[in-house]
Amino acid sequence: MNYIKQLNALYDWLQSNHLSASAQLLYHTLLMINNSCGWTEWFQRTNQSICGLIGIDEKTLIRARNELKQKGLIDFKSGSKKGEITRYKIIDLTSAGEKTVKIPPNECLDGKIPSKPPVEPPVTPVEPPDIYKLKQKQKNNDVVVDIDEPSNFQTDEKFKKVVHLFENSGFGTINTTIADTLKDFAKNYSFELIEEAFRRARQNHAVSLRYVETMLIAWKEQGIETLEQLKEFEKKRSLYKGGGKSGKSQGNSWGNDEQYKKIGITI
Repeated sequence: MNYIKQLNALYDWLQSNHLSASAQLLYHTLLMINNSCGWTEWFQRTNQSICGLIGIDEKTLIRARNELKQKGLIDFKSGSKKGEITRYKIIDLTSAGEKTVKIPPNECLDGKIPSKPPVEPPVTPVEPPDIYKLKQKQKNNDVVVDIDEPSNFQTDEKFKKVVHLFENSGFGTINTTIADTLKDFAKNYSFELIEEAFRRARQNHAVSLRYVETMLIAWKEQGIETLEQLKEFEKKRSLYKGGGKSGKSQGNSWGNDEQYKKIGITI
């Protein structure tokens, strides 16, 4: 299984299918674990180890993996007793000739095969009003401001810059879903961090918006809001890992890699 192709196939699937945030987090975590196992057909983990890795409770884990199985993205076989290991299998979304994920009978939660295939062809990109409006205004060098929210001047200017960054980073065609994600970036993160996340994604040959989003979320969880704070964080984390006095004095708050490992990002 190819890590990047599998992720890109998932993102294509998400263009026309819904998946909860906890299910998406679990799926990315299972991909990371299977990658470390050398992409075996079946691999195993206890509920406790996965819950501790991604910071969710067992009920949330069970709901998330049931959702993934019901939608044909994974298969699993849980232990008969509490605390026993669960075996997982990731369905290959990139198999040659397969346009949809096949779900065998009685493998869904209700024992029925869905009436529609769980994976549908990606929606033909449709340029959303915001993007159309943005490009029309760019031709005249005008500023895009929502007439219903006149205070959005700075947000819209940043959104314009983020769109330009996306288009010049080789991430593909903008559609409604991507536009909404880029607007969320502009609203919640500094442009310098967004630009750095795109740069690192290109550097790692991971031209997927989810990869960029995952890095931004990880940095935000560490309280990082500027590029200067990110560089300082990585500097102190490097000193800690190297065993220097500066690193030891910082304790686990600067040296803990789990916040990155749990979402499959190595920075």
